[in-house]
Amino acid sequence: MDEYKKLYYDEIINNWIDPNETTEKINKRFEKLNKKTEILYKFVLGYSNYMNMRRNHGTGDELSMIECHIIVDIADNPGITVGDLAKKWLKTPSAISQIVKKLIQNEYVYREISKKNAKFINLYVTDKGFKTAEAHKHYDNIDIIKTNKVLLKKFTVDELASFDKILEEYSSILLKNYK
Repeated sequence: MDEYKKLYYDEIINNWIDPNETTEKINKRFEKLNKKTEILYKFVLGYSNYMNMRRNHGTGDELSMIECHIIVDIADNPGITVGDLAKKWLKTPSAISQIVKKLIQNEYVYREISKKNAKFINLYVTDKGFKTAEAHKHYDNIDIIKTNKVLLKKFTVDELASFDKILEEYSSILLKNYK
């Protein structure tokens, strides 16, 4: 039995935490369980660094993945608001506003006061923003296929599909706790 399965059988399935556990038992269990959790931490930190790294996505300009995806979201949803983007990206409106301000300064995006309600600002892409969105979609298509082909050298399609389902459910659990 591999170490991952062994951990599930030894420490998770049919086990629960006794509120009166000794410090020694707490530390011993934590050492085992933390190895499992550190895998997720490494992934999250690595992916976060990947999302924030500035790179050329096909236009010659260096942008982070979050900047590119916000441009794509605006291109695909003309008139979207900072609030809508904040909800999607689980960031504060202030954090998204800072990114949008930078995108406006670099002429990817522009804003207009809503014709329906002057309290709202609608966002739109410029021609440069539209070209960047299209280039980024192409970049992502290549990157997603390439990454999955590397994974398919070690894992089956069924294993990768299970991983996707697990990530989706894990995200759902996290979002419930986030709200």
